[in-house]
Amino acid sequence: MVRSTSQIKGKAYEEFVMSILTRAVTAIAAALVLMSTLPAQQRIVDDLFREITDDLILHDPTIATMSRYFTGEEQNRLERQITPLTMEWRKGRTERARLGLAELRKFDRTRMTDVQRVSADLMEWGLESFVRRDRYSDYSFPLDQFQGANVTLVSLLAVVHPLSTERDAENYVAALGQVGMRMDEAVGEALRIAKKGIIPPKFILQATIKQMQSFIDQAPAQNPFVSALVQKMAAIKSIPETKQAELRASAEKIITTQVYPAWKKGIELLQFQNAKATEDAGLWRLKG
Repeated sequence: MVRSTSQIKGKAYEEFVMSILTRAVTAIAAALVLMSTLPAQQRIVDDLFREITDDLILHDPTIATMSRYFTGEEQNRLERQITPLTMEWRKGRTERARLGLAELRKFDRTRMTDVQRVSADLMEWGLESFVRRDRYSDYSFPLDQFQGANVTLVSLLAVVHPLSTERDAENYVAALGQVGMRMDEAVGEALRIAKKGIIPPKFILQATIKQMQSFIDQAPAQNPFVSALVQKMAAIKSIPETKQAELRASAEKIITTQVYPAWKKGIELLQFQNAKATEDAGLWRLKG
């Protein structure tokens, strides 16, 4: 059962939302694996599962990167991108989930095998999680010290992004080139929900401002985006030193010209919000 936002506060709510997304994707993928074990004549539902899963992950480069779901050039293309952080993208995912549910519910589960029914239940739960989560998305702060874009974007590349080949390193730098854009989107979302009266309490704003300021106070060469790239490339003997130097220089330039300016915009917004925020963190302070 999905809990209501009135039952979840602060960091716990952010962790809950992220766990829902992870479990939803895991459930969909698990359903697909289960169905792949069926005999050929029983794979009509399997075809639908694959179509739904392919479509969702194809539109979510971050999940595609984390799972390495596809192969070849399709996977490489996705690993050079970062999933948008806009309301429009989120609505698109919700609509795809709704369409998938509608197709899935056309099948008579009483005529399915036990494996098919379990797989269908997993798929349905995963898709419903995307749909239900959308109702509460505006209660997640786009910028905060735990699960805001200022944290997740860094983690995605510096920690999660695969980097074991020269192509991986090139994909990493290409994805880094989208970080500034995604941060701008997060700032835009923060502005949008602020118009609805939803801003973080003062203690979250102050902690996030401090964290983000510390992030941009570092020289580009010492920034986590760059240091992670350099450290991982050093362990890949097949990447020539000249290529490593080229990629490092590109990464540092992106940090200077794109990432730090985007972070500064975020800090400016949070400072503006801090001037009128209160310490009240209860959901009762919000309308609706």
